[in-house]
Amino acid sequence: MGTKYIDITGPVSPFCLLTVQRKAKALLPSDELIITCDTIPAATTTIPRIARDLDLVVESRRLSPERWEITLHKNWTLQAGGSRSNP
Repeated sequence: MGTKYIDITGPVSPFCLLTVQRKAKALLPSDELIITCDTIPAATTTIPRIARDLDLVVESRRLSPERWEITLHKNWTLQAGGSRSNP
């Protein structure tokens, strides 16, 4: 499984969000994309919308009042033995 990280803390530009979208589109079934951001609209609206449009699972975790970690991955399930697969 490949984990990719993007840190878009600070002023978020359309370029940052296009980068998130491009990397999210390129995810393989065993990959995950972890995004760190500190902008409320990006964390609560824009990135979840990108995930929904690409049929990805989004898991959001608030690290502090101003910082989120958002994980995107394909819709996989956990099999016996701990391996992942697409349903």
